[in-house]
Amino acid sequence: MQPIGHAIVRLDSVPSTNTLVLGREDYLSRHGLVVIARHQTAGRGRLGRVWASLPGAQLQFSVVIHPRLPLAEVPVVALVAGLAVAQALVEALALRPRLKWPNDVLLGGRKVCGILAESKADASGAPRLVVGIGVNCGGTAGDFPPELRGTVTTLAEAGGRPVDNEAVLQAILRRLEALLARVEGGEKAGVLADWSALADSVGRRVRFPTPAGPVEGTIAGLTPDGALLAQDDAGRSHVLVSSELEWLG
Repeated sequence: MQPIGHAIVRLDSVPSTNTLVLGREDYLSRHGLVVIARHQTAGRGRLGRVWASLPGAQLQFSVVIHPRLPLAEVPVVALVAGLAVAQALVEALALRPRLKWPNDVLLGGRKVCGILAESKADASGAPRLVVGIGVNCGGTAGDFPPELRGTVTTLAEAGGRPVDNEAVLQAILRRLEALLARVEGGEKAGVLADWSALADSVGRRVRFPTPAGPVEGTIAGLTPDGALLAQDDAGRSHVLVSSELEWLG
């Protein structure tokens, strides 16, 4: 298979790089292809949220991945992507990021990167992932819509200096390639341990839905499959795969 980033399609403006790639078989069929846009007019986050785009100030790209993993293990790739971004920020900028399950990278407690992994099977049923990654590189939190300014930051703001977007992109792609190879080579537990070492979630209070209604509890860590493990206030354990969480502290 070709390495991640072996081919990069660079576009000026698209509604969404993920949507574009998912709709094009010639893109989906190419493992390692990267599609990057200077501006997204309809970028998407998890659970239908909107991604706020700052033209030219962000990295906004999608990576096609054909994971050589059992189907049940494919969801871990989203965590791998977050870890790749975090490691890249350490490598390229000497920053100290943290990870918030399942798809956010934080600096100083504020979101600097979001990840959206989507899939579309090929004719044989094999999964093909499109991993969308958005990193706030230039500018400051003040450049974002008012409702986001208290929760986001940028690499330039956090690091106190201008950022070379291309250098950050290449660092992310290198780390993603290396981490995916580790997982595919049987080192999933080690990769998840590396993710947990940067986690901002363990010990935090959350409210989450259950069949009996919403309950509150504390995040205990990750399961061996990369899901979130929570313990409610009655001492019961819950495995959270894609639940909408309300972080309480």
